[in-house]
Amino acid sequence: MSQPETKTGSPSRRRMHLDQAIWPLVVLLTAFAVAGIPGIPFHPDESTQLYMSSDFELLFRDPLALAWTPDQVGDLRAHYRLIDAPLTKYWLGLARSLAGLAAPPTDWSWSKTWAENQAASALPDARLLFAGRLAVTGLLPLGLFFIYQIGSRLHSALTGLVAALLLGMNALVLLHDRRAMAEAMLTFGTLFVLWIVITADRRPWLAGLGLAVAFNAKQSGLALAPVTLLAAAWPAVEYPRFTKPGLRKWASAWAILLLTFGLLTWLLNPFLWRKPLQAFQAAIHERQEMVKGQVADLKRLTPEVALDRPGQRLVALLANLYFAPPAFAEAGNYSEQTRTAELAYRANPLNSLLRGFWGGGLTFALNLIGILLACLRLYRAKPDRRRTLILLLLSSLCLAFGLFWLAPLPWQRYIMPLAPLSCLWSAYAVSSFGREPA
Repeated sequence: MSQPETKTGSPSRRRMHLDQAIWPLVVLLTAFAVAGIPGIPFHPDESTQLYMSSDFELLFRDPLALAWTPDQVGDLRAHYRLIDAPLTKYWLGLARSLAGLAAPPTDWSWSKTWAENQAASALPDARLLFAGRLAVTGLLPLGLFFIYQIGSRLHSALTGLVAALLLGMNALVLLHDRRAMAEAMLTFGTLFVLWIVITADRRPWLAGLGLAVAFNAKQSGLALAPVTLLAAAWPAVEYPRFTKPGLRKWASAWAILLLTFGLLTWLLNPFLWRKPLQAFQAAIHERQEMVKGQVADLKRLTPEVALDRPGQRLVALLANLYFAPPAFAEAGNYSEQTRTAELAYRANPLNSLLRGFWGGGLTFALNLIGILLACLRLYRAKPDRRRTLILLLLSSLCLAFGLFWLAPLPWQRYIMPLAPLSCLWSAYAVSSFGREPA
């Protein structure tokens, strides 16, 4: 005779209820994000991304016009094609075209005043700026779905729900991912990679697709390459030793992943189409020179925040990820013009949840607890869950290490790839309560 069902219901029924709860949560969090778009203080890089979104139309009208040639030295658009990942400008171009709006005719110039940029039509009007911000905010529902699926694999459906809630209300996401800039696409790309490697094992071409999306959202997404390589080769890792069949599987998986990644990256970057090797070398040189210039300007204007030592970089990373308030700008060129919008934005406490000493300290502590629990449970976990734990731990390590060494500037938006992982580890700690996963 079967036991009567308790008031709480069977585990499968509770899981079904939690699975259904994600959809109203996604709707509510997305509605909240969209409603706050008009109040976000303007960042001049939004103008640059919208200016470059004209490449979307050119890609279909005359794609070879986007290809790099040696005689383009000094060409502003060619410079941006060399240093910036392309997905954000294409996404903004698509949204702008659907709205029937034209791209700004000129780029924002940091050497000019606000009034001079406005007179030169470099300041996007309200409709164009809203369309661009709505486009990048439109990536949030997919990100929430991905993090729910990842959290469910990590521990339980409750973990997924808590992670989605933390991501949707994350102060860094609400600011940086609602501006018409690259951070929203990078957050989406990070979650897309994690979702693929955790839910689509034994499909190396999908891992290559995910890595291509993350890298072409922003170059820092390449830090996830070791995670995708491990996930693609996992069937070979499962062999008891390095046998010939295992090594063949490993080599085949990596070849498929790298071929998929390389092909998609080449297709998304037409600047490589005429002279790929020279264009690739020019892109590396241009980025190196850009970073050198930014670091030199930082040391000249605000030497007290320069990241010259490893300890300074670690403090900056932790401060930006957990404690510092949302940073509206990296330079104070136009602080007078944006001050009113910044004060209004800060006046809403929902825009700054879990920041500061206490809120950031709580999140930091939950992250440490979540990571510690994951390490302790690795040995006894079932194979599928052990794989998820290993891949998420490796993702956290690769992104933290990559941003630590490759981001020599104390700019908050540079640490955005770590925000989803912070939400996942906090959710893991909150939903575990010291118990083994079901």
